[in-house]
Amino acid sequence: MFLEAILLGLSTGTYCAMYCGPALIPFLCGTEKISYRRNALLTGTFLISRLFVYFALGFFLTRLGILSAEFFDPYFARKLSVYAYIFCGASLLLNSFSVKFPWSKGECRCSVLKIAGNDFLTAVFTGMAIGLHICAPLWTAIARSVFAESRTSGIFYLLFFYAGTLPFFIPVLGIPFAQKALPAVKRVSRIVQFLLGIYFLVLEGAVNLFFQGNF
Repeated sequence: MFLEAILLGLSTGTYCAMYCGPALIPFLCGTEKISYRRNALLTGTFLISRLFVYFALGFFLTRLGILSAEFFDPYFARKLSVYAYIFCGASLLLNSFSVKFPWSKGECRCSVLKIAGNDFLTAVFTGMAIGLHICAPLWTAIARSVFAESRTSGIFYLLFFYAGTLPFFIPVLGIPFAQKALPAVKRVSRIVQFLLGIYFLVLEGAVNLFFQGNF
């Protein structure tokens, strides 16, 4: 059973990279005073936050009776993704305005904004937001864990599935090397993060929520 969970994670880890990469890579590449240790801590914070949301989803989907016989509900997943985009976009923009504004040479003077948009809180909030994007493999893993023989087996099934996706994040540990070798990477990444924050919040989030009538 646990081998199945690992193989499910390994075989579908590209879904995780696809959802996490656009938010995580510009955020890490644009971080001020980056080091290998700090980069690993931010990446770990992001990944742990995402794992927390997976367990929370398993609990609430079960309570709401939405999770049934491993049937993937794309409509529900799409609705949840819209809120995830809003949450993620807002977090990236807070981080941009507090410490990473692309064309600012000075530090943010707003103490509240500096706290709300600091790198570690951004890693937590973006990790949680990305965790709300439910793909078919994740839905299957949650369903298999919920309907496992025991609660302990279910928890370990989800953990092993998650562990199977982690090798796809190994390349981000080399970001400090790229940032030091190419100084322009930091500034470009900050601009990309700022634009992505607007795109996620407005086009993928608010437009779908308020103007397309899908909700």
